[in-house]
Amino acid sequence: MDEGLRVAIIGCGWAGEQHARAYSSIPEVKLLATVDSDGGKARELAKRWGAEAWYDDYRVVLRDPRIDAVSICLPHYLHSKVSVESAEAGKHILCEKPMANSLEEADEMIRATRKAGVTLMIAENVRFHPINMKIKELIGMGFIGEVFLARIFRDHEMHDYLRRRPWFLNRKEAGGGIWMSGGIHDVDALMMILGDVETVTLFQAKKVFSEMEGDDTSVAILRFQDGALGIVTESFSTRTFKPICPNGCPFIINGSIGTIRTFLDGVEVYGEKVGSPDRSIHIKVEGRDTFIEEVKHFVECVKKREIPITSGEEERKTLAVVCAGYESLEKGSIPIRVRY
Repeated sequence: MDEGLRVAIIGCGWAGEQHARAYSSIPEVKLLATVDSDGGKARELAKRWGAEAWYDDYRVVLRDPRIDAVSICLPHYLHSKVSVESAEAGKHILCEKPMANSLEEADEMIRATRKAGVTLMIAENVRFHPINMKIKELIGMGFIGEVFLARIFRDHEMHDYLRRRPWFLNRKEAGGGIWMSGGIHDVDALMMILGDVETVTLFQAKKVFSEMEGDDTSVAILRFQDGALGIVTESFSTRTFKPICPNGCPFIINGSIGTIRTFLDGVEVYGEKVGSPDRSIHIKVEGRDTFIEEVKHFVECVKKREIPITSGEEERKTLAVVCAGYESLEKGSIPIRVRY
């Protein structure tokens, strides 16, 4: 790999665009090809970001010995299939979240990449968000004491966006609804900060977006292994206020001696550690492009043969929580113990 990492992007929608942009920011990476079943989209992405070639069949790049790694930015139901084939072709893999639609598919990906000796990283950018990292740091420093409650809200009205991507409306192809597509982000953020989830209970609201087979609004109650609770609210149908937090997702964490909540430019910390139990301080956090950060991490892990922060094994744990949530919903919204 003396010439740098040579990559191809499989899937040229919104996520593929972000990966191409991120790779273009890294001097030691060469984007060789783009792939999409719509060859026109592959051609346009290649021209925008300087790829040498574009194709409408991903198997072409898997056969190309020049290509070291692939970014898989396809609909959810194709993640496992194309990842396994990429591993068998000896390619390192950066696969968009969710890693798969089931734990069985995730296990196939992990087995295939282990057997081939290639890197598998899941592109979960919340792990690289500087505000999430700051929250984890502040909790580790004892700023709010022992966490007992964490709440996160993902409010979006995305009906037109989803209509342009019909597979999102298909429960089987998307792996569910908003709980899979958005909830997996927020569960991952909470687990990054608070650790493993013991049980999950998922509720679905009455449907607003009837074209969607899966859940368009859901609320989960997570019980963490240390006894803390997490409340995760997800919706594709909320018409809400101008975002005041990253990705429009307010985050509030309550501890025994204080509280942290998020804003667009940082976090507010309230409680005893800031000098008085009835005052708060605002801590600004320098913004970073999370797509660039995750892609840089992938490139470094491939070069140094290191295990990614968001390895297949790590992100399988997040998927296990999401799958347990859907099991809860199917059984009448009862608590389900997560089977890791």
